[in-house]
Order: sequence, then C-alpha cells, then structure tokens
Amino acid sequence: MRRPPVIQAAAVALLTLLIPAAGHLFLINAVSRRIHAIDSEASWSGIRFGNDAVLLVDASLPGTGLSADSLWVIVEGVPFHAKPVMAVGAGGSLYSGQYRDEELSVSDGGGAELVLSLMDVSLADGTLLTGSRICGEYTCFLDGSWGSADLSMVSGGFTGVFQSVSGIPFTGDELPGPLAGHTVSGRCTGTEGNIWNVAGLITEIDGRPAQALFTAEADRGGLQSASLSMDFSQVSEPAMALLDSLTGGAVITAAPAGSLSVFLSGADSLFFTGALEFQELSVYREEIAPDTITTEAFLFCSGGVLPESCQLFVDTGMVRLNSAEVYFTLDVSWETRRMMRLFLYNHSLTGGEITSSVPDELMGSLNGLSLGGELDFAAELLLDWDYPDSSNFSIDIDSRGLRVNWSPVSFSRLREEDGGASCTMRDTWGNTRTISLDTLHNSGFVVFDSIPAHFEPLLCCAEDASFRRHSGFSEYHIRNSIRADMTEGRFVRGGSTLSMQLAKNLFLGREKTLARKLQEVFLTWRMERWLSKDRILEIYANIVELGPDVFGFDQAALYYFDRRFADLSVRETAYLVSILPGPKLYHRFAEAGALPGYWQSYVDRLISICGRRGWLDDDLVASALADTIVFRGARFIGGVDN
Repeated sequence: MRRPPVIQAAAVALLTLLIPAAGHLFLINAVSRRIHAIDSEASWSGIRFGNDAVLLVDASLPGTGLSADSLWVIVEGVPFHAKPVMAVGAGGSLYSGQYRDEELSVSDGGGAELVLSLMDVSLADGTLLTGSRICGEYTCFLDGSWGSADLSMVSGGFTGVFQSVSGIPFTGDELPGPLAGHTVSGRCTGTEGNIWNVAGLITEIDGRPAQALFTAEADRGGLQSASLSMDFSQVSEPAMALLDSLTGGAVITAAPAGSLSVFLSGADSLFFTGALEFQELSVYREEIAPDTITTEAFLFCSGGVLPESCQLFVDTGMVRLNSAEVYFTLDVSWETRRMMRLFLYNHSLTGGEITSSVPDELMGSLNGLSLGGELDFAAELLLDWDYPDSSNFSIDIDSRGLRVNWSPVSFSRLREEDGGASCTMRDTWGNTRTISLDTLHNSGFVVFDSIPAHFEPLLCCAEDASFRRHSGFSEYHIRNSIRADMTEGRFVRGGSTLSMQLAKNLFLGREKTLARKLQEVFLTWRMERWLSKDRILEIYANIVELGPDVFGFDQAALYYFDRRFADLSVRETAYLVSILPGPKLYHRFAEAGALPGYWQSYVDRLISICGRRGWLDDDLVASALADTIVFRGARFIGGVDN
C-alpha cells in the first residue's frame, strides 16, 4: 500500500533529525568513555560538535591536574563508528590514545607529558586552528628509550627529523634487518591514522655519515612491512666499522661500493639482495700473511631471514677475488639447533683465473706461477655446534684439466733417486740441517726397500690412515679435525696428510698463516703428480724432525736406542711414530729414561689398532705388546753422525 505523500515527507523529516542525533549520541558516548578512561572523575559543562572534533566546555580532569576552558577531542571514523584519537586542551596539552593505554600528566607550564606503558616519554605543544573544517596542527618533540624525534604534524600527516633511534617508537621493537643493534638518525615524512606510513632518509648510522632510503608501514599490531636501500659508497664509514668488528683485529683499508636492498614483511620474514665491491682492498693480519695483502673483491648474495624459526639463508651467492669466482649457498639456524651449512662450487674455474687472482703476498715462494686449463670443484661444509660429531665436510675436485705452465718450484730432481736434490730442515730447538735426498750424496739415506715393513702401518695408523688411497688430501682428516675443534671450541687438531706434511717440510717455513696453507695445498697437489707414494714415504722417513738436531728415523733410532732404523723393534718404531706431533714436548720422556703409563697405553693402542686392521700379524702384535721401551744412552745435545 502506497503511503500518502504527507506521511512519506514526515518520515523523511523524522529520519533526517534522528540519524544525526543518534550519531551524536554514539559520538558523545565514545568520547565520554575515552575521557573517563583517562580520569574517572572527569567532567564538563557542555558539548559542541564540529567536523572531526568535539569541544568539551569547562572541562576538568582532576585526576591528571588538567582544567581547561575548552578541551578539543579529535575523532576518526563515521558517526556510528567514531573513535577518539587525540585530546588538546588550553595551553596546548596533548593526549594521544591511538596505540596503547597511556597516562596523562600536565606540567605547570601548560605543556603535557605522555607517559607510555613502555616508560617512553613524549613532550608536545601546539594549537588548534578552526575553520570550516576543524583540524589539528602541532609540533612535538618525542623522546624515549628508542631515541628522539622532532615532528610537525598536520591533517593526518607529519614531517620531521629523528636522532639516535634504536627501535620502533612506542612498540618496544628493535630496528629491523641490518639496522638491528645500531642507532640511526635522519629525516622522514609520512601519514598517521589506523595505518602509519613513513618514508625517509637515514643520514647517520652509529654517528657516522650515511645515505640510506627507507619506508615503513605499521598498524596497531606493530611494524607490518619495511624496506631499506643503500649505496655502500654512501655508508662507507659504518660499513668499514662493521667490517672491522667482524675481522677480529685485522687492519683493513678499502673504499666499498655497491648496494643493499632489504624488505621486511610482517614480523616473520626479511628478504635481502646485496652487491658489495672493494676495488682497492688492503688487509693485514699476522695469521693471514706476513705482508699487507692488496686485492679487489666483490660479493653478491640474495636470501632472507626468518626470525620466528631462527633461520638465515642465502639461496644465490657469489664471491669474486680479482677474476676468480666462487658460487655459494648458505643456511644458518640458531636457538633450537645451532647449525651452518655452506656449499661452494665452480664448474669451470680456469688456471689463469686462479693465478691472476691470488695476491702476490699469498703466493710467497710460488710467485710467478702460471696455470692453464681449468678445474671443476664442489665442496660442502656442515658445522653443528650442538652435536659436533654431526659436523661434516666433503669435496669433489676434478683437476685433470688443470696444468702447470711454469712453476718456480721443481719436483723433477726429487723424483730421481740420484738427482742431487736436497732440503734444509730446521727443528724446534733452532738447529738447521741441509739433507741430501739420495744415497749418492748422503750415505745415511735409507731407501724405501730398506725401511722396516712394520714402519708404514704404524706411521699411517698415527698420522694418515688413507695415505695409499688419497691424492694428497683426505676428507676423513679434515672431517675429524673439524669435529675435534668444534667439540673443544678451539683449534686442537690439524687435517694434514703425510703428503701435506712433506710438502711443508721440503719447501715452506714453520709460520702458521693462511698464505702458507694455500702454498702447501698447491705443492701437495703438484708433488702427488710427480712422486710415487713410495718416494713420498721414503723422503718423509729421512727428513722428519724427531729430536734436537735429529732428522729422520735412522738418526732417531741411533739417538734414542743406539741402533739403526732397520733394526728397531715394532714397539720402538711405534714410540718414534708417537712423538711425531711434538718431538720437543715429548723429549722429556727420554730425558727421564722411562715412559709414563699413559704414553705406554698410547703406544699399545697404536700397535693394537694395526693388528685389528690386519696391518700387522697377530704374533708380531703380541710380541710388541709384551715388549718394553728402554732408552740406551740417548744424547740430548747435538746431532747424530751418519
């Protein structure tokens, strides 16, 4: 049934009156609840309405000490869903209740302090401008445990500067991504409301000049997303300070270039892409090389961090030293399981790239080395701090295509039994000896066929069980070294094979540096190509340090037992093998004239293991275990004549 026009017009007029009235009632109720949440004794004599604001006349908040002729309450939302977000009274006192429950206190000067539940303190002053649309314009200084900021705010937006900021204001959260743990200063602009959007420029990191662009978005739940992009040339000072802190005392000079981009999504995922270049990089550290290294380096990586699951990953990475490139992936976890997995590879690394990329300071006696062809390698390292025995290392190298065009170190004379080769040895007592490596020039040189048959099993049991199977390097040795070092939390065991030990003794000094280790790797690879296993073992047995000015097992046999190497018993040979890691340290046994019980047990263990592996027959093992060590007139000063 159609309503009469008069009734329809009356209904429209009634709704026109009731809807605003109802909206005002909802708004009054919302404002009243919010003000009474601040002070339950709050009162006012009247209410006036404006666009986006409510004016409370003769307002009094005795619990806070505030009394004002007028108190403006800024609101957001439509009438039926209005939300009071800010109160401004006479004298410019400010109250903001947008994010958390706070307490308001008013200073004698009419300013206001906003005390947050996190004990952050914000000071503000300002005025309200009225017009066809009531809005707030004010400036404020914010200061708290997170840092400080000077902001100018108007119509839902703000601009300003911030100083020494270490966290997200009013949230208790630290800065995201690579800025965590650092302080930043700069300028910003943004909008406020249910969602805050901020963009700006970081001009200082930890007090050092920088240039980094950032954006951030936050709501009631905290930081929702953020991005950071920087040019490393604009943050060279903080970047170098960070590099210094990570390199443990190395002296580094460089001019970094490149870029870093970081994107944070919510609280549980951060993604990054970075490219860092050092065109002139100088590094000095005693453990690396005796001289300052000068080179060029480049690093690219792309990955992410998952804070909730405590994981970091690099799914695409590449490091380049001069022209040699190595690709990598990386996975790190912490908290529930502290692990790191690193995978390195290059399927076509050329010899020219290798020799042109290794700095001269690392080459040492190999300076001028020229390589050709190429090699293919892949290596995987797993470190497990919670379960060290799960740590692992594996490597696959195909060097068949790699060739030596020229080397300053020659192995041709070493290969020949009468080639006239010699080496200079220096012991830990400071004695030096030049030893000829053939019988023509050294009547005391013991050829392989004259070495006792039980010598190799005992030596390999103690030093290199896979000597006859590897090509100079042993994954087993490296793996066990890593596990022992992880268990002890320090370096306690090396991973050198007999071939590596011989390469070091023949060509290198005693310094423990990265440079020496790199040279040792090349020389070992080269030596395994030139010398047979028998020749390697033969030279090793004739030059290794075993006492003060005592080199080789034949001299040691005379020095400790007054007999030749070929005449040593199994137990006597096992003893000499047992002191190889530290002849000077264990020399005290001979000085005392007897072995302590724990070292007798170690010698027994070497012999027993050889028996269990089938390297020594049962009768020989039984006889050796029943034998005793007797030092026969060992001379403690000077050498032994051949």
